[in-house]
Amino acid sequence: MKFWKSAEWQRISKLRGLKLLLVGIAVIPSIYAVIFLSSLWDAYGNVNQLPVAIVNKDKSAKINKKTENLGNDLTKKLIRKQSLKFTEVSSKNAKDGLKNGKYYMTITIPSNFTRNAGTLLSDDPKTSNIVMSHNAGQSFIAEKMTSSAATKIQTAVNKSLQKVYNKTILSAINSSQKGLKSGSNGATTLSEGLGKIADGGNTLGNGATKLASGTTTLTTGLAQYTAGVSQANTGSSTLATGLSQYTSGVSQASSGTNTLVNGTTSAANGATKLASGTTQLASNMSLLESGSQQIALGAQQLADQLQKVSDQINEQQSAKSTDLNTLDAGLEKLTTSLSALSNTESPTIDIDSSKLNDASSALTSGLTGTAKDVATFKELASDDNFKKFLAENPTFDAKYQDALSDLENNFQTSATAANTITALEKMLPQLQALQSQMSQLKELGKSGAVATQSARTAIKTLNASLTTVSQGIANQAVPGAQKLADGATTLTTGQKKATTAVNQVNSGAGQLASGNSQLASGASQLSAGLNKLTANNSALNSGASQLNSGLSQLTANNDTLNSGATQLKTGSQQLASGASQLVTSLQTARSGTQTLAQKLADGAIKLSVINNKKGNVSALTQPVNSSQHNLSTVKNNGTGMTPYMMSVGLFVGMITFSAIYDFVTVAKKPRSGFAWWAEKQAVNIPVWIAQALILTTLLLLVDGLQPKNVPLLYVAALVVAFAFNQFVLLFSTLFGKLGSGLMIIALVLQLSASAGSYPIELSNGFFQAIHPWMPMTFSVHAFREAISIGGSLTGDLLVLLSIGVLSMVLTWGVYHWKLKHNNLLWSEG
Repeated sequence: MKFWKSAEWQRISKLRGLKLLLVGIAVIPSIYAVIFLSSLWDAYGNVNQLPVAIVNKDKSAKINKKTENLGNDLTKKLIRKQSLKFTEVSSKNAKDGLKNGKYYMTITIPSNFTRNAGTLLSDDPKTSNIVMSHNAGQSFIAEKMTSSAATKIQTAVNKSLQKVYNKTILSAINSSQKGLKSGSNGATTLSEGLGKIADGGNTLGNGATKLASGTTTLTTGLAQYTAGVSQANTGSSTLATGLSQYTSGVSQASSGTNTLVNGTTSAANGATKLASGTTQLASNMSLLESGSQQIALGAQQLADQLQKVSDQINEQQSAKSTDLNTLDAGLEKLTTSLSALSNTESPTIDIDSSKLNDASSALTSGLTGTAKDVATFKELASDDNFKKFLAENPTFDAKYQDALSDLENNFQTSATAANTITALEKMLPQLQALQSQMSQLKELGKSGAVATQSARTAIKTLNASLTTVSQGIANQAVPGAQKLADGATTLTTGQKKATTAVNQVNSGAGQLASGNSQLASGASQLSAGLNKLTANNSALNSGASQLNSGLSQLTANNDTLNSGATQLKTGSQQLASGASQLVTSLQTARSGTQTLAQKLADGAIKLSVINNKKGNVSALTQPVNSSQHNLSTVKNNGTGMTPYMMSVGLFVGMITFSAIYDFVTVAKKPRSGFAWWAEKQAVNIPVWIAQALILTTLLLLVDGLQPKNVPLLYVAALVVAFAFNQFVLLFSTLFGKLGSGLMIIALVLQLSASAGSYPIELSNGFFQAIHPWMPMTFSVHAFREAISIGGSLTGDLLVLLSIGVLSMVLTWGVYHWKLKHNNLLWSEG
């Protein structure tokens, strides 16, 4: 396809303003990235232009008997090196300049800087405090740069002072060598005198050891005797306490068994009443079950009779409908119709009202008995003994609750059935009136043509009444009777369950009464035995008290006896120990003085190898040097920021393109979705290619970018432009202006999540999580490989190509969908 001959380009060629806009869009990424990068291309190379004020308040002082002014030396050194643009000013000018932005940092050297430096080897060393002030509000980046410079200044000052003190220390160490030699000789003489004193201490120690051995034997025997007496005394006290607790427990048990006897007797009486009540309830349940069965049988018979009546009425109405129509046709056939009507047999309505009344009475009687049973069950549930029995038998409790619920439900069903029977009783007069009307109609038919009009009116009334009665019987009476029968059957089933549950309650109540009787008998026997034990409590307590009193008198003298023996033993042991310690200490002191003499001699030998030359001072000031190796180098700040700004520029350029250029309107209605897509791509492709090529070329020519691989940089720019273009185009065609807004949000997210300016590890958890899924993540890394690292771009480019191809295919689908749903505009005509 020839781009310049497409219908879309032909449409654009007629719009001069649009052509200029496309040219402007092609250079937007370059304007955004090239101009911005040129403004800070070598920012760190111009750090020496950052103005910094120095305020020197230091006063001269003596260090090692030499007058120094370290503040002046430091100020001159900083101004001479000019790592920053240092200027010495007054304190006021420095403060005002830092506030209004004239200076980005101030360095204040205190008045005691030199004096404190001379105290570092004294008994009261003092450090000097150089105050470095910043104003991050004026420029955060400048504050970081000056802070880094301040750290280097502090390191340099410390290193300079360290050299002075290292030289002093080395000189002092060299001078102490002679003193160590003299000390070694004196320690040797002291060691010999201590050896003679240790010999006399050994003789004293031997006598003290024999005395300690005898006192130890005496102390051991006395300790065994007094321990036996104490154990006996303790045992007698324990015996007395136990007997007291025992007799008290016997009394409490006796009292408790009397209470138990009374309680079990009451429980037995309550259980007997419970058994009697449940027996009566079981008897009434049988009567109730028989009554509900009679209700069910009578209700079913009533339903059958009502259904027969309804069927007869319907059959007679259907059979005589032709005659009634003939009667309406004319008076000529009146005689024949009246004759047929007079010969019509009346439907037989045979409802046994006595059975219906009997069923109603039986149901009412059953309802009365059920209500009494429900009340009896509820009264039984309020009995305390029965509540306790239910709590101890959860299975029976569940069955009891089910039975009570069935009784209440059956009571409601029976009440509904009683209402239905009452309604049927009210319908009986209507059925009897219907029979009377049928007889009157036959008499009117015999009276002849004179009663024709009256007969027709009676026929209509009768026919309507028959329909009403038939419908009433079929729709109300028959279902009501059937519900009555069903309810009675349900009632019978529930009553059977209730009867079973009541029988179980009755059985459990009998068992409870029997068990309570046995418990009362056993409690009486236990009470008699405990009363006998209580009678002997006083004699037991008296004997235990006498035993405890005698042993307490023996125990009272144990402490005095043991104390004397212990003091004798301790004194003899201390004497022996003191003699031994004296000998040991003397031997240790002698050994220590020998070691001291040897160490002093060794120290003198070791100090003899320490030199205080200039080279030794420098090496001691900085004993370790470090070397750094960088796998890749970045010449300046602009080169480091280029991957990030190229990605941002291309993305911004495409967002601008999608916001200005109409990707929907075409010159004429397209033949297909592909044709529509191709028309727009004919304009789109040249634009993103131009954006990539112009941006890369201007960075090389204008900003002086020097990538490791120029062709690979062009390839990366084209792939990134393609991916971003198709990605933004997809959202623009799918959502219109909203899509461009969504892409602005995507741009904001990528600015923080692509690790273009700071390592992603410095961002919060959210941006670290979305970092691997951002297209700009791969574009920034690809540009870094091409510009500074020189590694492989294959993985990044494959991801970006996948994003571009997938977005292109989906965009094609969007055009196809829009065309299918007539969601398009064209400017034809």
